[in-house]
Amino acid sequence: MTRSQVVAHEHHRRATWFVLIMLLFLRIPYTIAIIYFLQIENQYGAAVYEVCTYILTAFLIWWERGGLAEFNIDKSALVMILLFRPFQTLILSYWRVESPLVFPGFPSLMIWAASIALGVSVWRSGVKFTHLTASTWMWLGIGIGAGICVSILENFASFRSILSSNQSAFFPLVVKSTSLNLLYHLGFAAINEEPLFRGFLWGVLRQRKWNEGWILIFQTILFTCAHVYFAKQFPLLFWVFIPGAALLFGLLTMGSRSISPAILAHGMINGSAYVLAAGLFSGI
Repeated sequence: MTRSQVVAHEHHRRATWFVLIMLLFLRIPYTIAIIYFLQIENQYGAAVYEVCTYILTAFLIWWERGGLAEFNIDKSALVMILLFRPFQTLILSYWRVESPLVFPGFPSLMIWAASIALGVSVWRSGVKFTHLTASTWMWLGIGIGAGICVSILENFASFRSILSSNQSAFFPLVVKSTSLNLLYHLGFAAINEEPLFRGFLWGVLRQRKWNEGWILIFQTILFTCAHVYFAKQFPLLFWVFIPGAALLFGLLTMGSRSISPAILAHGMINGSAYVLAAGLFSGI
């Protein structure tokens, strides 16, 4: 490369690091601060995190659009990022919850605008993705299955209680409620955290020649620290399930070279997929 190309490449990399650090700041110290210092009724602090995280993630995807594979983002991951997050605002509206992110509030419109702008810019830039292969679909299935299994393990007492009770009359309502809950969570923490921890953080460390085993361990530690607010009230969750989930998401990403399976697994775990599994297993 010429000197000017080297300088441009260095500036490009520094900008990526800067935005990545902003995302890490929002997810760790900022999120911990609003959880500890804001009243739970005040949801605007969380809305700032949600909107800013999505906009910065969209910017990084556009900024690195020529080499998204380096950051474990393929066509399926991009589609999930473009669709799941905006769709979440519609679910909030359907639920009629009190949240700044309910569509068509201004924060939700910012998310929609970022999604549309990203989709149009990526399409117009002519980014080429490889076609979805049988291997891709296999890994997506593995992600869903792993998420359901961990959800059952994490909620085993509730899972067993549902299996032993006769709730057939209520199961259609449960299916509807839980299905929406799963879709909501696919657009919530999964879209906020997977592009960050298993996507761009993973990619920039790999660019710096980190061994993937060390990246797996480092992102697990960082992801666990980001959930420190669970440590006192839910020690088993904090010390066992969260680092275990981070390892699982990392292994899914390593195997598939995509964050898509991890997004699905993450959504299945947070969205209480064990409820649907219990209904299916009980033959309701």
